[in-house]
Amino acid sequence: MTDEPLLALFRIVVGTATLAFFGAWAVRRGTFLVQLILAAKPNPERNIRTAFKANLRHALVNIFGHKKLLKWSLSGIAHFWVMYAFFILQTTVLEAIGELYVGPSFQLPLLNSISLFGVTAYDVLGFSQDALGLLSLTGIAIFAAIRASQDPRSQGRNSRFAGSNLNQGWWVLGAEVLVVWTLWTAHGVRFAKGFAPTEAAFISNNLFGQAMIGIGPLTLEWIGAINLVAHLAIVMGFLVFTLHSKHLHIITIAFQELTRDPNRDTALGKLTSEPIDLENMTEDTVLGVGQIEQFTFDRFLDFQACTECGRCQSQCPAWNTGKPLSPKILIQDLRDHMYAKGPFLLGKVDEAEAGDVIKIPLVGDAPGEAAVIDYDVLWSCTTCGACVEECPVDIQHVDTIVALRRYKAMMESSFPQEAGVMLKNVENAGDPWGVGQAKREDWTTKLDFDIPVLVPGEEQGGEYEYIFWTGCAGAVDDRSIKITQATARLLHDADVSFAILGKHETCTGDPARRLGMEYLFQMLAQQNVELLKSVGADKTKIVAWCPHCFNTLKNEYPDFDGNFEVLHHSEVLAKLIDEGRLVATNQLDKRVTYHDPCYLGRHNEVYSTPRQVVNAVPGLTPTEMTRCRSNGFCCGAGGARMWMEENIGKRVNMERVDEALELDPELITTACPYCTTMLEDGIAQKTQEGALGDGQVEVLDISEVLQRGRMLPMATQGVAAATAPETVPDE
Repeated sequence: MTDEPLLALFRIVVGTATLAFFGAWAVRRGTFLVQLILAAKPNPERNIRTAFKANLRHALVNIFGHKKLLKWSLSGIAHFWVMYAFFILQTTVLEAIGELYVGPSFQLPLLNSISLFGVTAYDVLGFSQDALGLLSLTGIAIFAAIRASQDPRSQGRNSRFAGSNLNQGWWVLGAEVLVVWTLWTAHGVRFAKGFAPTEAAFISNNLFGQAMIGIGPLTLEWIGAINLVAHLAIVMGFLVFTLHSKHLHIITIAFQELTRDPNRDTALGKLTSEPIDLENMTEDTVLGVGQIEQFTFDRFLDFQACTECGRCQSQCPAWNTGKPLSPKILIQDLRDHMYAKGPFLLGKVDEAEAGDVIKIPLVGDAPGEAAVIDYDVLWSCTTCGACVEECPVDIQHVDTIVALRRYKAMMESSFPQEAGVMLKNVENAGDPWGVGQAKREDWTTKLDFDIPVLVPGEEQGGEYEYIFWTGCAGAVDDRSIKITQATARLLHDADVSFAILGKHETCTGDPARRLGMEYLFQMLAQQNVELLKSVGADKTKIVAWCPHCFNTLKNEYPDFDGNFEVLHHSEVLAKLIDEGRLVATNQLDKRVTYHDPCYLGRHNEVYSTPRQVVNAVPGLTPTEMTRCRSNGFCCGAGGARMWMEENIGKRVNMERVDEALELDPELITTACPYCTTMLEDGIAQKTQEGALGDGQVEVLDISEVLQRGRMLPMATQGVAAATAPETVPDE
């Protein structure tokens, strides 16, 4: 047999065998992954067809526009180059397959017959292949530098790659380099043999092609044939690797984005609801998630979409303060368990063959107990949403954590013991402190004006501009009552007509829901929706100053037929300032920084109006903390953590206070009762430790800041009184 037929035989037989081997492997793995998704529970809240239409624009912007990835500029740009190179270089696979069966003279059809101003489509393609290949290598070099500088072996927990599959990341970068290198080699061989379809391939032709000119024809033929098979083997091997690794996101991202909750385009908003009918529960009823197969299909997609990039981990307040929770590692652990249990779920193995994988609990009942997710991991979460905000593939970590909490809380009564007091108080007294509804109007007694109290069944709500929802903290907590009173005074001063529910108001259920006690939340939600409808709340607006109440009333009550227009007090106060109904004239002359409450900011995208309220006060010098707005850092009280002990690592509120104190402020302001409490506790501890003088730093709500800005200083009041004209009594 002569060399030419031997070369053709080698190329066709070995190349075809390579395609067949890796192709069959990829189909087998792909089938398994699809079957896993189909085996998951449906999500009754998710109409895929409706979600697809609503999510199309978001998917295009997030995937092709890199909206989230570009928030981290350097790695975002690098990913942009690599991804678009990946798209364009798929054409080289078609060229390689064509060359496999036709030979080096193969060209993609029609591209040289399409031209504009003397430039053919193949010229554009050839230039794009080389240009994006070069950019992808630049991106790969950036990724390699980031990985090297962030190596967990030297950086420990400070590395966002801590807990990631490090070797997989390097294998991905290595495979991408080899794909580009074998591509340029293949094009160089074509050029040297006189078969280059375009002269615009400036790297393939001028570097690789020129370097091969002068090589003997037979040697050049063998270089081309071996390189061709190697190129196909690398590409197909990379496909199989992708289906078995974190790189699977390049396939699942489209499905992930197109089936996501369209209501979360700009903010986290509500948790997924799980309707509970206690009267029709049976022994088979499961509340929450206690086994991996009880997650819905969208959570399975979450697990398969994780890129292990660690952006969520780098922003997580629990992880940043030495606690065991990493949102990334939690998703990874659930994903690995899903894969391990997959053959059993799909009926491919029985219980005996599955072994311990079907016996291990998802969450332990005590720290350190053998489980997929450790007890302390689950209960460290503040549900702040930083993980979801940062995730480039829109994984819903918070919903996953709360689903696990629901099972532990409702099915097993397994949760931190101290939180049980809060639950009893909410259920029996209507507030987490256990004060009781009878005292919910006491805060009004120190006001010098009366506030109407709405009566259930009498639809008077429409007679007022707002119904002021004071919330549990605002009605019964001594510190928060001052904020409620300040807000009420401001509304009164602006001549706003408003009413309250007083002793008829009860807890919205937010702390119970975040703890996982969903049935208690739903009971309170239905009760409150009925109450609000009975007073005509659907005919007016509701204003709430607690972001947790605000988020629950606005985003979560619609699931229970409670569709009301709900505003945060910062939005109302900012509007009144714009209208000139609230004017601050008192010069405060203080350095101030604002702390973004998670449930106001990330959960509801309210960032500007609280700052507008503070900035309306003359003399204040505002400055921003490093972590602010959508990148803000939690106070540590969310996710019902307000009612749990914090014994692991550094206290979250102390981390936030330390960050604020770096700015040397005289005033820290916020717009949430939980945040106010946590920040004040942190300042008090710093004062006790001798790091601050007593009264050196004050924590105020934005309404208190505005109220002070409207009050005349005492000295001015005295001057005003002395110079005021004497009044003559009527005779």
